[in-house]
Amino acid sequence: MKRTIFITGVGSGIGLSSAALFARSGWNVVGTVRRYDDHHPLADRPEVRLLHLDVTDSTGVERAAREAIAAFGRIDVVVNNAGYFQMGALESTTMEQVRRQFETNVFGVIAVTQAFLPHLRAQGFGMLVNVASSSAENGYPFGSVYSATKGCIASLTEALNVELDPIGVQAKAVFPGLHATRIFTKVDVAAQPPSAYAPLLRAFLRQQRSMRGSHPDVVAKVIWTAVHDGRADRVRYYAGPDATMIPIAKRLLGQHGYWRFFRRTLLRGPGPLLARFIPQGDTPVEVGANVLALQCPLPDGGDGAA
Repeated sequence: MKRTIFITGVGSGIGLSSAALFARSGWNVVGTVRRYDDHHPLADRPEVRLLHLDVTDSTGVERAAREAIAAFGRIDVVVNNAGYFQMGALESTTMEQVRRQFETNVFGVIAVTQAFLPHLRAQGFGMLVNVASSSAENGYPFGSVYSATKGCIASLTEALNVELDPIGVQAKAVFPGLHATRIFTKVDVAAQPPSAYAPLLRAFLRQQRSMRGSHPDVVAKVIWTAVHDGRADRVRYYAGPDATMIPIAKRLLGQHGYWRFFRRTLLRGPGPLLARFIPQGDTPVEVGANVLALQCPLPDGGDGAA
């Protein structure tokens, strides 16, 4: 019997690459999109079902789980990929933005997981793969809320890796580094921060724009490995050269030494060791106009409100 994978957020990026890889490799795929499009690259494939889903809609999540199971008779793997990036200084980020980020990136993952667990438990096997981020390993400035959500996903997955073992369900987390997924073109940006933040913010944005990321196919292949390697006792998988080097650098420098290196790089700019410890991908990263607007000089003495 063909195995079936359920993937949230297959409209583009990591979700689309993962859905395409599993479909090409003989799996049935149920993928969710926030906006259904008849011209979706996988819409005409018989082994693919596309469902409309907003993971913050609990009723919709339960309905999607039922429809996914009915489509092919069972679900073997659930990939929680849907999410977005909220950016800005915490001081100028509204609580509405914070709540919205957690609703999608954390509560949406929990809702999807809860919707499928009874099915996975009843069949006695299955797997959850949650897409975290290298931001869960080292939080970036002006991405504090996003980093917090991905840290939650990392801890959640580690807890579930043990909690679900007795019922035959595995839980794993994938930590992508910088990837060219167009995530930075769909950013929920906070208001301009007070001018005191401007030098670091501009320097950080220049540094990010100069870096190159990995193609989302890189993450899809890591998800494939997590699903197929048979390692129930392994929970963390890193995707992309920059993310892969994080645990290695931490072993070499120690936890505190790595943090000093990382912090100094962000505050003072890249040094000669950056290329050694944080290699880049080979794909340009596209950044949205609303993110670039944060680089605009702030009025002298202004509070940065926009």
